[in-house]
Amino acid sequence: MVRTEKAIDDAKLPRARQQTAILDAVMDGLVDQGYQQLTVEGVAARAGVHKTTLYRWWSGKPALVANALANRMVVGPVPDTGTTRGDLIAWIEVTIANYAGTRAGIALPALIGDLASTPDGVTAFREAFLAERRAGCAELVRRGISRGDLPAHTDVELFLDALAGTVFYRQLVSGVPFTTDLPGRLVDLLLGTR
Repeated sequence: MVRTEKAIDDAKLPRARQQTAILDAVMDGLVDQGYQQLTVEGVAARAGVHKTTLYRWWSGKPALVANALANRMVVGPVPDTGTTRGDLIAWIEVTIANYAGTRAGIALPALIGDLASTPDGVTAFREAFLAERRAGCAELVRRGISRGDLPAHTDVELFLDALAGTVFYRQLVSGVPFTTDLPGRLVDLLLGTR
């Protein structure tokens, strides 16, 4: 096999440095182009690596994008403030921080639309990021049920949708700004304390 000058450069870069460059290139591409226009070749060019380097670590564009988002968004740890209200507020604050003003948040509206027509992309995003994030919030809701702060018959999945749905709706649809008091107001509404 003949090694090109670029292949030699790739071999010399530490893996962590390459991955950081690649994930940054994915996020930049999502912001600039959206998911549909993003290509593995374009990401490789932005990152200064061969596209074979990307395929060595990711199966394709859906997995690459899902991994970039998962690595650029905060997933955990699951908050334990000692109260259900405090736990849920802490969780929603991280959710807002993930989507408000970050490159991922800027890219998200276009990405959601693009992923709707890409089943592999939706699956990869759910597995790489959403599944863990939802599992953490479900833990908080179940803890709230066991503390007696939420009714025993609480529909955990619906509660998660209502909690996160507000953030997504404001980010993707209404454009209503996130205020510092939103997490507390939202949690109080869902807990029935307001």
